[in-house]
Amino acid sequence: MGTIKTFLLLFSILLLVGCGQRPVVKIYPEAKHADIRCLGLDIYPMDESMWEYLSSLYRFDPACKTVLLVRHKENIRCNSSHNAFRKGVSGLPGNFLRMEVRDGLTPLYSYYIDLERKAEREDLERAFCRLKSDLGMK
Repeated sequence: MGTIKTFLLLFSILLLVGCGQRPVVKIYPEAKHADIRCLGLDIYPMDESMWEYLSSLYRFDPACKTVLLVRHKENIRCNSSHNAFRKGVSGLPGNFLRMEVRDGLTPLYSYYIDLERKAEREDLERAFCRLKSDLGMK
């Protein structure tokens, strides 16, 4: 009986720790040779407050072929029965923020994070500062 309680306790701890809100970052091999001197900005769905805030952090150039793609979604609902246990125990994130840098069609960088709420200024700043640091941008 003691081993079952220990197993359940360890499983519960792993479930809670494993569901943290850490970003998933991928730096593509092509990024090592990329000389990023400018960035365009594309936000979908368009959010004026995100546009204004990101524009306050960096001077985006609409003519630049290297583009920062910002994708976000809010109030995601999962009706799948496959996630019933996880949804019942810890809940599923209802929002996400993804930033990708592409040089034309070539991906250079990707940042993704699940969020419990709509992406806020702090989330945008944290993601963009991480992106700049990881890509060696000024």
